[in-house]
Amino acid sequence: MLELLLHKENQKRRKPYGYDDVVAGLDFQYSMPAIIKEWNDFQNEATIGAIQIDELSEEQVQLNKDKKWKALFLFVYGETDPNVLSHFPEISKLIQKWKNEITLVFFSSLEPGKHIPPHEGNNHGVLRMQFGIDISEPEKTGLKVLEKVIILKNLEAFVFDDTYTHEAWNNSGFQRTVLIVDIRKKYSYFYNILNKIQQNSIRKSDYVQSVLKNLKNLKNF
Repeated sequence: MLELLLHKENQKRRKPYGYDDVVAGLDFQYSMPAIIKEWNDFQNEATIGAIQIDELSEEQVQLNKDKKWKALFLFVYGETDPNVLSHFPEISKLIQKWKNEITLVFFSSLEPGKHIPPHEGNNHGVLRMQFGIDISEPEKTGLKVLEKVIILKNLEAFVFDDTYTHEAWNNSGFQRTVLIVDIRKKYSYFYNILNKIQQNSIRKSDYVQSVLKNLKNLKNF
């Protein structure tokens, strides 16, 4: 019953993009210069690496048959790895500050020639923000949500509802890296409570728990 109520409310407010009041996201964007420096330092110094996205779950296999999409997870439904976060003090502060409002924080890297085919997310209670971290040739890369094409540049951000059909590509000669942050949607007081309950249920689901188990086995968590 509660899930049905939240679904009806979400359908009233749902739109693919055009969100400009995501406070937590603005906080992350303000810190982008420091976050980019942390990413560059991590690339040069760390012995831990990102994982192929298809190693996360069977649902991702169709999206990464060419093994050109890697991710480094920093926060997954309340779970973190101190060994990873030690390289990202600025992100760690933001996660601590917004841990009750966010569900996912990870770096997503596409190798040259990668195309993520059209697909949809399944969590209707969050918005997804992408931040440009390392995009050397933005005009040769892109994100498409329905019919809208976004050419993201370093330091820029775009927020959208990833339950709409979207895809991404990197036709440049360099790796394309973005930071992805999933943030709970804002509703009125009653529906905010329902959304918190729903996100907690998702956190306890077999799918999320299997993802966390895989991350730990892969030494990303």
